[in-house]
Amino acid sequence: MKLMDRRAGCMRRGRALACALTLLACGAVPDGSARAEGDVRLFRPLIADPRDNQIHWRMVSFTEDWRYGTDIGDSTSRGGFEQDRRGVSWEVSGGETFRWQPLERLGGWRGPWIRYQLGLPAGMFADFDDTGSLLCTDYQFGLSFDALWSGAFDPDAGNQGFDRPAVSSRLSFLHRSSHLGDEYLVLSHFARNREGQGVLSVHPPVKREDLSFEALQGVVSAEWAPPWGAGRPSTLRAYGGGEVKVTFPARWKVGGLRPRSFNSPAARFGLELRSAANRPDPGALRPPGAQGPARELPVASEWFAAFDLRLARPFDFASCDNPTGMGEVWTPSLSTECPYGHEFARYAGSWHGMIGIALTRRARRALPLGGHLLGPEWRLALEWYRGYSPNGQFLDQRLRYRPRAYVLPSLSANF
Repeated sequence: MKLMDRRAGCMRRGRALACALTLLACGAVPDGSARAEGDVRLFRPLIADPRDNQIHWRMVSFTEDWRYGTDIGDSTSRGGFEQDRRGVSWEVSGGETFRWQPLERLGGWRGPWIRYQLGLPAGMFADFDDTGSLLCTDYQFGLSFDALWSGAFDPDAGNQGFDRPAVSSRLSFLHRSSHLGDEYLVLSHFARNREGQGVLSVHPPVKREDLSFEALQGVVSAEWAPPWGAGRPSTLRAYGGGEVKVTFPARWKVGGLRPRSFNSPAARFGLELRSAANRPDPGALRPPGAQGPARELPVASEWFAAFDLRLARPFDFASCDNPTGMGEVWTPSLSTECPYGHEFARYAGSWHGMIGIALTRRARRALPLGGHLLGPEWRLALEWYRGYSPNGQFLDQRLRYRPRAYVLPSLSANF
């Protein structure tokens, strides 16, 4: 009944996004007093991947080269870039990879893996400015195939340690789509009759393109315990992979794949360091100065650092209606089919770095209590980003951000 009342209260207030995240968090954390059946996982989420399917909240101070469009009320206008635009932005995302139990045989075939695991990844990523106006929302969903190739594995408890390197992989087929926020389109400055109305931006909005495509993504990961520290408690993880866009002729006929020239592959590399990922029992978190019965909390913690580098060819959305490919030209519409858009000639790197603390229920983390080394967790982290924006139709905008006031952490979780 409490969950029903909470759902009804959320809907009455119109806070659909916050409500969805609350319900997901409440329903995804079972009782930690016993082993959670079905909770064995083979592939650890990529912490610093901006588009991994995880629950995430972040507020940062940013600097970017803000691309703007033409004024639909002025045929002499031209689009351009506002250099070093500064402000505050925040992102709310919700996602998860829903997993089946690890299996050994595919049909009657015993493959080269130790175990494999099927999943359904799904995620939503919403980007806002400091006034709360929605700028862009990205969606993705699909299928995943995880495999464990080496490591200490127990069929009931999953990974049992990283003294032996644990090599795993994830192959995903994803549908992705991106949509400009209504508030970004309505509150940006275009047409003379909108002057002086407290608009979101002093420039016209970019043209709306229904960015939609399918991609095949593969990542190989190796995680091991380096030979430092008593008992080798920490782990170091390295991963690499790539992404190719998939073309379906039937999608061309109905105009569902846009833009058509957005087709080059991308590559990804990353590193992660965890302070206690190889400990069978990391111990309980103790608040400073706590004494008596409250000296320990039923929570385990560890420090982590993560770095993700993506190499891709940004797409020049400004050239969608320009046959010469020299920036955005005027059209009497805010929408475009993008007949002339093209990718940049060279690949560019974009990196994302994080450092913070991971928290989880000790009963779900400690092996002696029936937990799993690869399990659900909450993370508080400071984040930095530099490169091209990962957000939908803003892929051609240079973006840099840092923690708000240098100390405000982000909050993320995976279950």
